[in-house]
Amino acid sequence: MTVGRGGTEQTLAPFWAGEGFPADVRAVLRVMRDSPLDDGATPVVVARRLSPGARALLTDLDTSWADESGALDVTSGPILVHTPGAPPLRQPRPLRFTPAAGALAELLLTRATAGEHLFPTITDLAARTGISRGATSRALTFFDAQGWTSSRGPQRGPAARRELLERGAMLEAWARWYADGRDETVETHAVIRDPSTWLRDVVARRWRAGTWAVTGLAALDQRAPFATAVNPIDLYLHRAEFDSDLDAHLRAVGLVRVDTGVRVRVLRADRHLHLPDPETPTETGPPVVDDVRLYGDLLRRGGVRAEDYATHLREHRIGF
Repeated sequence: MTVGRGGTEQTLAPFWAGEGFPADVRAVLRVMRDSPLDDGATPVVVARRLSPGARALLTDLDTSWADESGALDVTSGPILVHTPGAPPLRQPRPLRFTPAAGALAELLLTRATAGEHLFPTITDLAARTGISRGATSRALTFFDAQGWTSSRGPQRGPAARRELLERGAMLEAWARWYADGRDETVETHAVIRDPSTWLRDVVARRWRAGTWAVTGLAALDQRAPFATAVNPIDLYLHRAEFDSDLDAHLRAVGLVRVDTGVRVRVLRADRHLHLPDPETPTETGPPVVDDVRLYGDLLRRGGVRAEDYATHLREHRIGF
């Protein structure tokens, strides 16, 4: 590709960085280092939409970039072009996930954060999610139609496997669908001077391990500190405890139901939510939901800065 100005032509060499998050950019930078270029050619990182963190990374490295929003920052010889690009487009309507497809997408995306792109058979997935084999098969067909997944090996039978190809696109679609959902929530209040201390010294001692987990801003503060405040604190409680003796659980940790001045929101855990296993070693601190669920929860309940919080988590923890 060549660009010209005032009779001068410069050669640009584009390198594709996928969704445009810092992890994508770091991967393509490694490719760029090992790729031979024509004399005088300027490498340019291109992506669907480079995130703020990715743009800052490229700027620090004095590397040219461009994305499909129309934003670009290119320096090549005497040619210098910079534009912030078009403003964000109105979010498209969420794809029509079924609850089964939503649960399955969350499982596959969570596995992808651990680097697992080839996922189990339909039978195994159905067993892990508690979804019927028929609903699992229909969800996978839906994912294939979107281009997020693709069959690998035998097309049918017990050995059929699929690969997750478009992690970022699936995450965005799932998160838009998930953020549009509704919670079963009880709003409460308590005098809490330090959320971390309260979670560790009160909740962890009085609620049974394996039946609860932190999400929202308090979880973000544990995983990737960013917000200056963590109010309200969002806690998932297992549906059995929520449905049978919720008031006893609230009293045990000093929570009182309120209509205003909400300090803690207690959320009924859906049947597909994976609550941290008390027998499995975790990071220091209270039990926290998986990063993919946390990403969705920040978008669903994060308030006016929901997008900022979710993007920060995506860049620093999820990576796609």
